[in-house]
Amino acid sequence: MGLVIQDSLLEVILVAAGLVILTAHHFHNAYKYWARKGVPTIKPKFPLGNTNTLLPQGFSVGPVSKTFYDELKREGHKFGGVYLVTTPNLVVVDPDYVRDILSKDFQYFADRGFYHNKKTDPLIANLFVIDSDDWKNLRVKLTSTFTSGKMKTMFHSVVECANYMKEAMVKSIGQDIDMKETVGRYTTDVIGTCAFGIECNSFKHPDAEFRAMGRELFTFNFRRAIKSFIAINFPKLAMQLSLRISVEKVGNFFRKVVTDTVKLRQEENIHRNDFLQLLINLQESTNFTHDEMTAQVISFFIAGFETSATTMNFGLYELARNPDIQKKLREEICQVLDKHDNKLTYESLSEMKYLAQVLDETLRMYPPLPTLNRRCTKDYTLRDTNVVLEKGTRVLISALGLQMDPEFYPNPKKFDPDRFSEESKKMRHPFVYLPFGDGPRNCIGLRFGQMQSKIGIATIIKNFRLSVSASSKPLEFMPSSFLLQPKQTIYLKAEKV
Repeated sequence: MGLVIQDSLLEVILVAAGLVILTAHHFHNAYKYWARKGVPTIKPKFPLGNTNTLLPQGFSVGPVSKTFYDELKREGHKFGGVYLVTTPNLVVVDPDYVRDILSKDFQYFADRGFYHNKKTDPLIANLFVIDSDDWKNLRVKLTSTFTSGKMKTMFHSVVECANYMKEAMVKSIGQDIDMKETVGRYTTDVIGTCAFGIECNSFKHPDAEFRAMGRELFTFNFRRAIKSFIAINFPKLAMQLSLRISVEKVGNFFRKVVTDTVKLRQEENIHRNDFLQLLINLQESTNFTHDEMTAQVISFFIAGFETSATTMNFGLYELARNPDIQKKLREEICQVLDKHDNKLTYESLSEMKYLAQVLDETLRMYPPLPTLNRRCTKDYTLRDTNVVLEKGTRVLISALGLQMDPEFYPNPKKFDPDRFSEESKKMRHPFVYLPFGDGPRNCIGLRFGQMQSKIGIATIIKNFRLSVSASSKPLEFMPSSFLLQPKQTIYLKAEKV
């Protein structure tokens, strides 16, 4: 039985100190791994290898992989080796190899390789992190949540949440608006109603528990960052220590939400077409446990509220910076709605082609998950080489690197939705656009995320003319964040159209 780490700061510091000693001990041999295989390598530095992130905010390397991608690409390499502390990782640069790993040879790379411990920390064992057969079985069961039919049943509820956001923005005309907080309240309300059938009212009650839990999930103190460091760089040690990385307060909250909602539905014989109902059905027909249900609920909440809020925040920022594009989008929205009695419906949204291009271009420049992680599940030889990736080797694919590569996207820092016209898309390699991943393990909720983002953007742009506030500073990314996040708050100003 492993030693369970309590939330004692002292214990975490002791573990961190032990890791430094462990790292020093293995330093010389560890950093020769890729050279022995004849793989081009970015020179590591003791003690962190190729990363400069001692206190990560999440369980992946975030945008750091773009620096690996750019250096290897500059040297003309199709792939190369790096070290996260002492752990060797292969960085894939060439899009043909990306296709091999994500799709063509997926059976060798079905796992993401994130640390999780189902026994001691069951609330972290969600669809995003679990491996192999566990993932495959659960993916099949959850896929029915995101059919076109389910999207249509949720559509009206999402539009209602967007209208609450519109009403709140009317009251902020002329003031600096923290767009991330605004769209974060909107997406929190959306997930509350579409996942749980609960009206959160985040605009009326900004400190409501759902919104508070959303903030808690993405608050990384020293203790939590150290745990993340161990989980990323020493997963075997983390398993031996039975390291708990879920947030206790968040776990307790969602356990109670699931318990209370399931009890109410069973007692009142309530049946809704939402995510929780699918999990209730699974529990009734399989050995799905309460903690497994709660783990999926937390995962759905994180993916549904945070990634879409981040995408909308960046998208609205670019529209504010590019008034001509904003005007063109507004004209399309109004023209389409004129044909549909001025109602935003599932059908009218699907006719807004330029809106789809604006969202695609936003996701190109600002992919919420900037790094895709995979782990080799059995020995694999890279095509047209003698390089054998041993079972357990970790692979990094920089979505941000590919999507900001001038070879594929000329003048990549320019916001240009025309890149995603049907003609332009046909001319590009299909694996240089990866905001939702690709292959069998792509994002299961991508259509839901796109739908709520489009509804939110369309509602705002139809009703408000946006500009960047003088309070906003030049955009920079947080280097240590798991999801792509700006360092500073983005402030916009809105005036009624």
